[in-house]
Formats: sequence, structure tokens, C-alpha cells
Amino acid sequence: MLIYCFFLFTTFPSGLLGGTKRGFKDYTEYEPGNMSLIITAPHGGELTPSKQENGDPWPDRTAGCLGSSGCIWKHSCGEVDAEKCPAITESDLFTATVARDMADGIKTITGLRPHVVYCRLSRSKLDANRAMGPAALSVPDAVTAYRNYTTFIAKAVSAIPGRGLLLDIHGHGHKLQRTELGYLIHGTELDSGGYDGNNSSIKSLSNFWCGNDNACSRKLIRGNWSLGHFMNEEGLRAVPSPQEPVPKVSKTSIFLSGGLTVMKYGSKEEGKIDAIQMELPQELRLNKTAWQDSRLKLAKAISGFFKINYLRDNRRTINL
Repeated sequence: MLIYCFFLFTTFPSGLLGGTKRGFKDYTEYEPGNMSLIITAPHGGELTPSKQENGDPWPDRTAGCLGSSGCIWKHSCGEVDAEKCPAITESDLFTATVARDMADGIKTITGLRPHVVYCRLSRSKLDANRAMGPAALSVPDAVTAYRNYTTFIAKAVSAIPGRGLLLDIHGHGHKLQRTELGYLIHGTELDSGGYDGNNSSIKSLSNFWCGNDNACSRKLIRGNWSLGHFMNEEGLRAVPSPQEPVPKVSKTSIFLSGGLTVMKYGSKEEGKIDAIQMELPQELRLNKTAWQDSRLKLAKAISGFFKINYLRDNRRTINL
């Protein structure tokens, strides 16, 4: 019945699910899907080219320089300011594998596969989850790869005819081994309860089920209709969720609420595509045995969340 529901509501033209598309020098990759779900992996790349196609050097990303009108994102700009113009260069290890395994697991469960977009460059060369300046530091080949990556996401978004969901996959190194789900709601706002779904990256979903009912919209973020709930049901820790509704932010416990991809392609400002940033803990990504045990559970959780929130159109059947 699950597969039937997916085909009933989300099958696309038969030609959509095609071969893998690759960008310039294979630095980016797009696997077209046939459902209203997109998975992106901006920080899982491992390629570290030292030279560009024309033979010019390709230096690693560095902090920018602070100018009179803001940060200057260019190599050899002068004295860098790592505090005000920082550049994070550590990759989120194995998140490209996580993204592909998630997509394959969802296909096993539903019979359909999400769109998947990868950046194959190491974060030391390109940060595909930031604006063009700090992402590429004006390195021409990095700029080209950045444009390829964002174009692939735009193609996936344009292939979805109505409501849909984008999951941006990352990895954190925090002490608490739980997946952090980012809806563009700051951790302190989650702690205080001073938020609502209409000011989040799932605004479209919130409006669809809840309208202006803030109590209802919060249940889509941390209640029994949230992604965190479906992860809990599979024995996976997540925040926010029914088991851990708030992150309890402190000086020693930070929470990652979402970056550029979730902001740009989610529904906070406009559109019907929602977005959630998934920050997976190290014990899932770096422990091969743990990941083998958890990958299908995660695929089941995502499939359950997607089915109940994006494959039902009769609001009157929903009792949040």
C-alpha cells in the first residue's frame, strides 16, 4: 500500500529518471529522481585539485579580508580576518555516501528514488553551502563548479510539479550523538518555544496543514508529525523530536539550524518546496557498522515523514 500511495501521488513522466548528469570536470553530480524529494550533499566531496584546467594554481579556501563595506573574498586580498570573515574547510566525512545510501534505501521502500545532487570537491576547494564569494574565493574553476551545483538543484526543484521536500545532508562533530534537524529556527528559539512553522524552512508544509495555528505548526517540527518523530520511531536520536523537543543550547552545546541551501531552496520566503538540514552525528557516519545498521532505519523514517506530510491532500483527515 505504501508503494501504491507513492505512485498515486508522485510519479513523474517516465523520461525524468535518467542517467547521472555531471558538471565541469565531474566536480558536481546530479542523479535525477522520480519523486517530489531532493537530497543534497554539499560537503561530502573528496577531490582536492591543486591546479585549474588552464594550469593556474587552485589554492585552498582561506578566511577573507575585512574591508570598509564587508568581507573581501579573494586570495591575496591582504590581511585576513578569520574571526569576522571565517572559512570552514573541513569536509563532512562520508555524507556523500550517506546521501546515496539514503536515496537507495528510499527506493527500496517506496519503489521511487529521490533526486540527489552532490558536490565532489572537498570543502577546502569549494563550500557549496555558502554564497558565491566565500564559497569559491574567485577561483574560476570553483566558480564554475558552484554554478553547476546550484543549477543541478534548480533543475531538481523545477522537476517537482507541486509541494515537495529537500533534505540537505551534513555531519557534525558535537558531543551529543544525535541528528540535528535544522528548520532555520535558532536553537535558543526552540528552547524557549518562541517560534512557529510559518517562520521556518517548512513554511509551505505548515501553511498547508496548520494555516496560522502556531501550536499545530510546532507539532510538525517537534511533534508526532515531525521528521524527528519518525526517526525516534526507528530508534534514532534527533532534535527537535518528541523525545528531545529542544536542543538545550549552551556555551558547550551548540545547535546548527540550517545554512544557505535550506534558506535558498526552502519555503521560508516563497514556494512550495520545504527544506530541512540534517546534521548527522559522527557515530552514524564514521562507524561503518553503525551506519549499516542505521541507513535503512533512516530511509524508513524519511519515507514515513514524506508519505504522511506530502502524499495526503485532504486536510480534514489530519488531526495534529
